Amino acid sequence: MEQHFDSKEYIKHLAAELIRNFAFSSSATTPVLVGSAREKEVIRKLELLLPKSIAVGSGCVIDSYGKTSKQMDIVLYEKDLCPVFCINESAETTYYPCEGVIAVGEIKSTLNTKELENIFDKANSVKILKRHSIPQKSQLSGDDFFAFRKYGVRTPFEGAKSEDFNQKNKSTDQIYCFALCGELGITIQTLQTNFSKLLKESNFENEVNLISILNHGLIFYYNENDNSIKNTVKEADSFFITAKRENNFEFLLSTLHNIINLNRTVDISAYKRYISLDDSLTLTGGICEKINIS
Repeated sequence: MEQHFDSKEYIKHLAAELIRNFAFSSSATTPVLVGSAREKEVIRKLELLLPKSIAVGSGCVIDSYGKTSKQMDIVLYEKDLCPVFCINESAETTYYPCEGVIAVGEIKSTLNTKELENIFDKANSVKILKRHSIPQKSQLSGDDFFAFRKYGVRTPFEGAKSEDFNQKNKSTDQIYCFALCGELGITIQTLQTNFSKLLKESNFENEVNLISILNHGLIFYYNENDNSIKNTVKEADSFFITAKRENNFEFLLSTLHNIINLNRTVDISAYKRYISLDDSLTLTGGICEKINIS
């Protein structure tokens, strides 16, 4: 009899395992240990299921203009390209340049009003970071353009003017923010009211992009005009709260794969701002002696 491996069943198995782990982690003796156990399990699952060019860690995201995000439970970043600055090998003191960060996530055992506020606050702290993008002169048209590159790719691209990198106005050029929760701890009505309130307080920007609740459903943005799910509230006309107990982790995983494959960042040269001295080196003091090569 011919055997067939079912990848979708495999992912379902891992999702069920994750749900069990969320429940089992509650037996840890302190809230910090509970959170740590859940974070490590989610990181392990994502490392199994995401492309090997993507690394998964925890810590803070930084930009080269002096801003630092709050600590994030999950940080997806370019494994072979993004420099990581780690103090004493601690997640609390690990820092990732925003140009190499693809997505960040928060892990919550129960989604309630306080945790929802925390999710929005963490997302805002990441999305206000500025990726370094400066205009370059096109060799084809002579006009200025803003280069972009795909995650994991070293080479930047020049496209049509409409394809210029634009972090402020294009969701594809922003860090994706999500939350993964074990269960829902408030009523749907309360969740709807609080989510709407937090969107308004954020001025409909710098918001969380997706919330996956393992034992309940999903919260995402939706556009009725073209009957499609959107990544940001600016692209949508409503937000949608589903009530389904299955495939919520799978939906998140599929979305992250799309973000990795379709979203963009800036020229790799931006990393130099974190690790290089200023190009103009002033020589003061010291000794300079001519070399006799004759």
